[in-house]
Amino acid sequence: MASRGVDLGAVEAFADGDVQRVEAGGRGLVVVRRGDVFYVLRDICPHQGARLSDGQVTGQVAECSLGGEAILARDGEILVCPWHGWQFDLCTGRSLVDGEKNRVRSYPVRIAAGRVLLELD
Repeated sequence: MASRGVDLGAVEAFADGDVQRVEAGGRGLVVVRRGDVFYVLRDICPHQGARLSDGQVTGQVAECSLGGEAILARDGEILVCPWHGWQFDLCTGRSLVDGEKNRVRSYPVRIAAGRVLLELD
């Protein structure tokens, strides 16, 4: 039998590209919406405890010419900690520097009847 999930709110309550803090199941979480895809991570940086929901979503610099603009790869897939710039993959929660040691918990979500539902174990 499928779990009902924890209701995080209506789909329209999350603006595309925004980083938003929510509380669910006694946990602080950060929700990021990218189009029709939602990412949910634990809202705490493993480095020094900053709220990742105060950070921003960006990409990785793929190339940059002298005096030119940076070209981003994985645009909109990286969450940056506001305190020291640690970067985390929105899909996996893994740090881009050392993803085996440094990561934040990521949670599966699904959409049902216009609601964002979080699967907590």
